[in-house]
Amino acid sequence: MAASTVSPALPAAWISPHRLGVNRRRPARFAQRARARRVLTTCAEATTSSDARDAFFLRASLATSPTPLASLMNEPDASKAFDVVVWGATGFTGTLVTRHLAKHAPSNLRIAIAGRSETKLCSLVGSLVERGDSDVLLPMLQGDAADADDMSALAKVARCVVSAAGPYGEHGGVLVGACANEGTHYADLTGEPGWMRSIIDAHDATARATGAMIVPCAGFDSVPADVGSYAAATELQRRFPDAKVKSVKSFLTKVLGGFSGGTLATGWRLAEDVRERTSFCDVDGLVPNAVPGTTNKCQKPLAFSELDPIYDSDLNAYATMSPFAPCDVKVVRRTVSLLNDSDSEDTDCPYADLPEFCYEGKLAAFELGTPIGWISSKVTASLVEAAVRGAVDEGTRVKMKDALPKPGEGPPEWFRNAGFWEMRFKAEVSFF
Repeated sequence: MAASTVSPALPAAWISPHRLGVNRRRPARFAQRARARRVLTTCAEATTSSDARDAFFLRASLATSPTPLASLMNEPDASKAFDVVVWGATGFTGTLVTRHLAKHAPSNLRIAIAGRSETKLCSLVGSLVERGDSDVLLPMLQGDAADADDMSALAKVARCVVSAAGPYGEHGGVLVGACANEGTHYADLTGEPGWMRSIIDAHDATARATGAMIVPCAGFDSVPADVGSYAAATELQRRFPDAKVKSVKSFLTKVLGGFSGGTLATGWRLAEDVRERTSFCDVDGLVPNAVPGTTNKCQKPLAFSELDPIYDSDLNAYATMSPFAPCDVKVVRRTVSLLNDSDSEDTDCPYADLPEFCYEGKLAAFELGTPIGWISSKVTASLVEAAVRGAVDEGTRVKMKDALPKPGEGPPEWFRNAGFWEMRFKAEVSFF
């Protein structure tokens, strides 16, 4: 048996949607000049292009109010006119995503924002210019997540949709189906495994046929765990080509951050929804054709007993189960299953077969191998267990909802800018 560790520690600037430092607010005259530059630049591009999409993009950019999505159903020039559309752009997380794209995306990337509220969409576009995040007026699209025609139109006009409108089990299913039908790529920030299982069952075959890439869990749940595990496994297989990785442990060793009201709303839904509750401890809930007791025979369970602090000699620290593990383990194990079952010559799977594989997500705050580290892990474990049990109890959940941030709320900008996290990964191999 051999082990390898990979530590993709990301700086704060990667976590925050803004560059570190002070963003100076532009006077109104600069905002006016920015709008003028936008008009002149786009007009010049439109007059030199024969592509009808240019003219449509120009009209959408200069519109003083959001374009109703339903009006685009029979608009041929609108097809794939936007490279990226942020759906739910006016919410707390959607605004952060939009600001980051507006400020850092390539200038030739065609971005639009979409949501329900005309007032909020107009306010967001204006604030992007006034803050200096953008010197372009982003096109605005208006629709309803529950309206099939609106979501079909959204999927039609976009090459890729980034959805920040959760909880997704309540608001996301129609859009995913539309993207699958239209061959439009899709990513979201869900952490709802039961809902993910339902959209896989409903839309996987269609998405494969149309070429749509549907990527749920594209946030902290569960990109670090999934990509970090693969990086560690790939590195270990590079050192031992004849071996397969049978175990990966992730350790969240450093973290400073907070939860938005939308994330908490998802947590309440996990506690209230029967499908989510029943699938919460199913480690193979996202694995195709899983057989309980067979495909998961080497996987450690998701149970309160796993919260007890353990000492890891390689890390020299005490650790408890990460609060992100219930979602991360399902995503990582689905990746392992899909890679093992792939018949593509371009796919190299570093993992052992799924029945022989185990993933564990751990929280080892600040890598303390001392008695203080054990106490810290024990306190953290107790708080996680209390939060889970409290969320399940209806009376306690109501009180928690009243006390904690609501949808649209979240950590202030100064706190987000100070945020950071680090995860370390340990992979182990078996020689066959």
